[in-house]
Amino acid sequence: MPGSNRRGFLGWMGKIGVTAVGAVAGVAAMSKSAEAANWNCCTLALPNKFCGRNSSAQYVCPSGYSMKTWTCCSGTAPWQRRYACGECTKGANCNAGPFICSAGWTVNANGC
Repeated sequence: MPGSNRRGFLGWMGKIGVTAVGAVAGVAAMSKSAEAANWNCCTLALPNKFCGRNSSAQYVCPSGYSMKTWTCCSGTAPWQRRYACGECTKGANCNAGPFICSAGWTVNANGC
């Protein structure tokens, strides 16, 4: 094609790629589902709103909510860690809201 070259085509494709990534990131940022964010390997509904703690430093839920927990493993051997994850919810399990706060702590710092 006259006036066209590979560099021009790649530059054009790069601009489209950046625009597409930006659009996807914008849509993801608007999402508020449990899959929307991560704390270590946990997918927490509210990763920036951790629950309060009692005098024993244990996470506590406000009245009417209960803590639903699970674990996950992050890293590759020999630097793996197991984390405990939690959500204070009125739902039947850790995937069901409404959520009010989240929690996370290290269970095993030396492996999974």
